[in-house]
Amino acid sequence: MKTGTLDLDRIDQSILAELQADAGLQNQTLAERVNLSPSACLKRVQRLRRAGVIREEVAILDAARVGFPVLVISRVSLRSTTREAIQAFERKVHALPQVLQCHCVAGDTDFVLVICARSLPEYQAFAQEQLGDALELENYSSDVVLSTTKFTTQLPLDRA
Repeated sequence: MKTGTLDLDRIDQSILAELQADAGLQNQTLAERVNLSPSACLKRVQRLRRAGVIREEVAILDAARVGFPVLVISRVSLRSTTREAIQAFERKVHALPQVLQCHCVAGDTDFVLVICARSLPEYQAFAQEQLGDALELENYSSDVVLSTTKFTTQLPLDRA
């Protein structure tokens, strides 16, 4: 599999699959799982980090258990889609910790946002202050997530 200018062989894919499942694996354990020496495994992981294939290693929290049971998907249309308008909106969104994801999309809207909140009234206040009163927005619509049947951050490397 080729990613940018980096060729990923089966061993790289195995390393990445293991780290996607558990980013906290010790190098020794990882090396055993992918049948490499610890030094060879470490060199590969470092190369994957330097190349930007491994962007970050994080703990994925249960949002509801830490006080954010409300998840909202919002579609946003900008009044103007000039480069400057898009960049200004992106800067604004990056500064909002409630916005977990922001995707620039093709279709009926310009952006799709995934937003977390502690309650529906908190989301409503956020939406009114950050979306409803924003001069740069043409309109927005939101859907409250009732339940999540699948959530993963693991890419299907074995199918690549």
